[in-house]
Amino acid sequence: MRRATEVENVPEWITPGTALVFSALMALLAPRYAGWFGAAMPAFTQRFLALYPLWIVLSTIALTIAALGTQIPLLAQRRTIWRALDAMLTTASILIIACGVIALFLPILSRADPH
Repeated sequence: MRRATEVENVPEWITPGTALVFSALMALLAPRYAGWFGAAMPAFTQRFLALYPLWIVLSTIALTIAALGTQIPLLAQRRTIWRALDAMLTTASILIIACGVIALFLPILSRADPH
């Protein structure tokens, strides 16, 4: 029986695939934003771009731990831990991507100011 928190008919690659595409987008755009927007770049965008590499490191470590944990028989038996870690990573990824989209669009929207 499926739990109510599980999404029906969503392939397992959607969340990691979306995160990978977003990371590639960030790798392409982040270095250019300072040149494009300079001092006019909002503080939120500056902080997000500065801290995004930390997210990459933390999520890579968490995914590595999860992958190793499911391969070691003694640890693999603790499925609740791995499900909790997966749920936490999924939630964090969704929040990071949502904040990232906001951070990427803030400079563009602030340039639309008619002043």
